Order: sequence, then structure tokens, then C-alpha cells
Amino acid sequence: MKPVVTVGDCIIDEVRIEGEEPRRLPGGAALNLAVGVAKFGLASILITRVGQDREGALLLRYARERGVKIVRTPTVDPTGVAVSTRKHGEPAYSFNPAMYRRRILFDAAAVQAMEEAAVIAVNSFPFDNGAEASNLGRTLQRVRGVRVVDPNPRPLLIPDIAAYRRGVESILSTAEIVKVSDEDIRILFDSGWEDVATHLFSLGVGTILVSHGAGGARVIDRSGMSVAVPVADVAGDILDTMGAGDAMLATVISGIVERGFPRAERQWEASLVDAMKVAAATCRNPGAELILG
Repeated sequence: MKPVVTVGDCIIDEVRIEGEEPRRLPGGAALNLAVGVAKFGLASILITRVGQDREGALLLRYARERGVKIVRTPTVDPTGVAVSTRKHGEPAYSFNPAMYRRRILFDAAAVQAMEEAAVIAVNSFPFDNGAEASNLGRTLQRVRGVRVVDPNPRPLLIPDIAAYRRGVESILSTAEIVKVSDEDIRILFDSGWEDVATHLFSLGVGTILVSHGAGGARVIDRSGMSVAVPVADVAGDILDTMGAGDAMLATVISGIVERGFPRAERQWEASLVDAMKVAAATCRNPGAELILG
């Protein structure tokens, strides 16, 4: 079975919760997604960058222990660190300077991994850098696997939201699936999901996966198909929503690899129901790592 390749951030999450000692944990949306894919028993590769420091060594060991192969891009920067301060389970972010200089080089090893993949997922990429977005777009045009894009904007990390939006839009003609949350839509487009869907379809996107948080999820495609499901009814208190979107996307991707690309409404409904169950289980555990339940 061909691997899933994820492209994006692999960082340290420093978690600060009121009344508790700070914790440093492996994180980054792309790492979360790659680990989630591996938990489904699939070959998982992450194209990313980490510094040659203690934090980088921690991340490499964490990925290796969870079955994720890392393809590293060269960097002289230290490992990125995102500080999340949690209140009521919801994170607010700040970042170390290395996070503002994110770069991913698509060298021969990275391109080969992408060319051999069943699915290529881009999650939390520096789209506001025009050169980076162009390099990514050219590389995605070369591959044959299913291409998935999750813009995953973080406003505190993006000095120019308009540039970020342009970078995202510049590669969407290569994407079979775009995954967005209600928050992503608000940040990037300041509009409702229906209007944004029409806009994304005009750019060449085939299928849009929308996370509505507590409102569940839906999928819509260019043919007019629309399937919505509620959140899963799972016992236990919600402890952390940080990894819910990545867990949902990992579940959808695993289904594509194992059963093929969903075409009928009933296939998408089954995929979303599974994704909501995994996301709900993940939210009932601390941290962002996917929980199969």
C-alpha cells in the first residue's frame, strides 16, 4: 500500500494551563496529522523541518516511535515552538522567532516521497511566502496521488493574511480536497461557508470538507452533493479541542487509502461519521494526538 505524505509543521507545543506547570509536547498540525495517519496502520511520511537541537531530537524520536518517517528540509534555525495558553480547553497561541521563518525545501528526497504517495496532504504551510507557495504548487502538479490542502491559518503567525490567502488560492487548482474550519473561513475570507465554497470551486477545487466544530462536519463537491453529520455522542468530558480537526482529516485520508475516494453520498456520510467518532475521542484526552477510541 502506498504511503501518505504530509507536508508542514513539526514543532514543540508548550502548553500552559492555569494552575498547572507548563508542559512541552511534540506538536504542529502536520505532525499531528502524520501521527494520526500512522495510527490507522498506514505508512506515514512527514516532510518538514526541525532544528539541530534538543527539541528537534525530541520530535524526531517521537515521530519514529509512532511510525512516522521524517524527510527533513535543511535549516539553520532552531526548532519552532508554539506556546498555547489554555482556558476552558481552547488554545490561544504565541510563537518563537523560528516559527516566523518557516521554509520547506522540496529536494529530491521530498519530491520522490510525494511522487510515490497515495495521498499528499499539506497542513499548516507558510502560504504567505509567495516563493514557498509557488514551489509547493509546482511540486503538487508533478504528483499523481490525491492532493489534500488544509490552509490552517494562525493569525498571530501570519503578518499578511491577504498574502496568505493568495498563496492558498494559488495552489487550489491542484487539490482534490480542501479542508477548512469555520474559523479558517472567517480568518481567510470573512464570509459564510456557502459563498466560500462557490469561490473555491471556481478556483478548481473538487471537494470541500468543512469542520463546524460543535456543529459537526459536512462535505460538498462541484456536482452539488452535500452531506452533513453531527458531532459524535461520546461519553466523557471534552478536555482539549486542539487536535480535533487533524484527527478528522486523518480519518478521512485513511478511508481514501483503504477504500478509495468516496463518490456517493452514502460513502461520504460513512467517512464523516467515522471521522466525528475519532475527533470526539481525541477531544476527550489531553493533547492533540489522535485517539482511535
